[in-house]
Amino acid sequence: MGDTGRKTLFLGATALLVVVIIVISAVMLARGPRTSSVELLEKDGNTAKVNDMYEGDMTIPYYDIRTSNYNPEDFEEKNGVVTYAGDSFVGINVSQKAGEIDWNAVAESGVEFAMIRVGYRGNDKGRISLDSNFEANITGAAEAGLPVGVYFYSKAVTDTEAEEEANFVLEQIRPYQMTYPVAIFWEYDRKDSGEVDEKSRTVRCNGDQVTGFIQTFLKKIKTVGYKTAFYADKKMGYESLDLSRLTDHDMWYAEYQPAPSFYYDYKMWQYTKDGEVPGISKPVPITISLKEYKP
Repeated sequence: MGDTGRKTLFLGATALLVVVIIVISAVMLARGPRTSSVELLEKDGNTAKVNDMYEGDMTIPYYDIRTSNYNPEDFEEKNGVVTYAGDSFVGINVSQKAGEIDWNAVAESGVEFAMIRVGYRGNDKGRISLDSNFEANITGAAEAGLPVGVYFYSKAVTDTEAEEEANFVLEQIRPYQMTYPVAIFWEYDRKDSGEVDEKSRTVRCNGDQVTGFIQTFLKKIKTVGYKTAFYADKKMGYESLDLSRLTDHDMWYAEYQPAPSFYYDYKMWQYTKDGEVPGISKPVPITISLKEYKP
């Protein structure tokens, strides 16, 4: 997409991002150029020692699966928009929390796709609910000419619940065309402090179980013919999930830095949760797709 189409997209996130980019760039200059945000230092059985451009040396699980090959110096911020050299596409992910959206204004601002929340499972009683703005958002985005994908905010604690969530999503999206993936967003309930909420229904689930829930959900979705993805940040990706069991699905990676830094492959990167987009009165997360999804 050319610069003329980028326009004024989420300029409110730009100032902080520029400051962070300057700091990180200074560190990179002092260290010398690098072609990967995470460099493999050594393998030792089921673990690997890597150097992360932000975290330094760290030990992660080792899997014989596809790794990321994005050059951190090829991510560029311009006019409030982060892009990657070559093909990248800027999108937003929205839920009822964003309020009423003027989708024509969103499309005119330079947004190229939208990930729309279908629904969620409650933290306490575990009931499935439809996002109150799902129909308005998916219809509005489509009428504005934006390709869409969807996500479900999962709190499944059994495979049966994960399949129930998948069936719910399939029923809701049946009338609509999906260009981008149907994604699952599973995470532990956390307090405002960031600590895991020991009273939540998800706290008893270990990483092996959570990987299984994601597998169950996405297998059901993929069987019907939709593209599939799972959402994870660095902590979730390294410490909870068994990524070797999820290679049939794209990873939607979240990290709020000038460039993503994760050893294994991902196709979408959410780089801020505080983007300001014309047509939306509240801050929304911004994602760039590093893959061209086609209908």
